[in-house]
Amino acid sequence: MIFLAALAVFSGLSLNLLLSFALGAAGAAGKTIPKGEARQPLPLFQIGIMFISVLFLWLFFAFVIPPYWRGFAMYFLFFPFSAMTCMGFEFFSERAFPKAAESLRARKVFSAFTAYDGLVPASLIITFTLAGTFSGAFVLSLFFAAGNFTAMLILNEIRRRSTLERVPHFLRGSPLMLISMGLLALISASVAGICFRILETLR
Repeated sequence: MIFLAALAVFSGLSLNLLLSFALGAAGAAGKTIPKGEARQPLPLFQIGIMFISVLFLWLFFAFVIPPYWRGFAMYFLFFPFSAMTCMGFEFFSERAFPKAAESLRARKVFSAFTAYDGLVPASLIITFTLAGTFSGAFVLSLFFAAGNFTAMLILNEIRRRSTLERVPHFLRGSPLMLISMGLLALISASVAGICFRILETLR
């Protein structure tokens, strides 16, 4: 049951939420790109922080926040707490691993101040709504982080292949990125719809 919910989250949201990432990456598409070079580095440590942050915040809101705060008003706390948690984990990572700090900064794609462009609070809302146990929260947050990582891999491969293949001039850069992400979003939305329908029948 929780696996299907995680797959639905993975399929239905990751690629769609990363459309802004695609637009931002395509914004500089007019610049000369060396052949075969992937445009943006993969922010592995930020994806790891995303996973840890969602899990930590789920524990905080599920067990630390008093019961009388749990309700509609609690959703207004998700964004500021997500931003503070992401900034805190990034600060701790840079302090704990000073030698790797420069490499970590170079591989930043998202801003911690915006809670990774809203990806962390969005994942937290879904995880908090669907997960009733720690194992469920772990699977959902893991699938969400994996979805973001997969989407970035796909985008980087599209960029790399666009420099190697004979792509028509009018499709290079933003148009190719938008078409590719649109098709991937349609596929992911279809898979998510199938998973949610199965979940409805199982309830």
